[in-house]
Amino acid sequence: SGTLGEVLASRRRRCFVARDAELELVQAALDAAEPPFSVLWLTGPGGIGKTSLLDVIAEQATAAGASSIVRLDGRDLPSSPPGVLEAMGGALGTPRVEEAIAALEGRLVLLIDAYERLAALDDWVRTWLLPRLPSTALTVVASREGPGPAWRADPAWRDLLRVVALRNLGPDDSHRYLRACGVDEAVHGRVVEVTHG
Repeated sequence: SGTLGEVLASRRRRCFVARDAELELVQAALDAAEPPFSVLWLTGPGGIGKTSLLDVIAEQATAAGASSIVRLDGRDLPSSPPGVLEAMGGALGTPRVEEAIAALEGRLVLLIDAYERLAALDDWVRTWLLPRLPSTALTVVASREGPGPAWRADPAWRDLLRVVALRNLGPDDSHRYLRACGVDEAVHGRVVEVTHG
């Protein structure tokens, strides 16, 4: 027996397939004392599986012993620095976010979904928020858009940023996904053909 949340997470995980390369990249960063990159930027169109991948990354971070996992969703946040800080404070259990971050022990993992909704805050996130995180922090951004030119114009960020464009699932993974979701085998071929993975 467990919580309903655990049951829901288990069922979501059962329907998750592929994305092995992305998960290996995250695991390497979680295993390193000093991560080889600070921001992993996952980009792809709506429905490609960015949120599902963030769900699994959150589980992965927990299993790796991350001391704090903060999850923000651009769909739910006001596009303002105080709104983001308030949400972070809620996740960290304190309204004093900067003090809480400074006092953190262990690995902080910050997951930001639907980052395209926070486009107006991009400069603030890049120049104010992320530089205040511990050097061992790992931030994973999921967005329909890739990082703006300012991320690549800064030579320091170029070294600390990894961008991964998520692609459609291949035929084998598409069939695995449909089986895991309980879709009738008789329609698999047509679904894969129509959706292109």
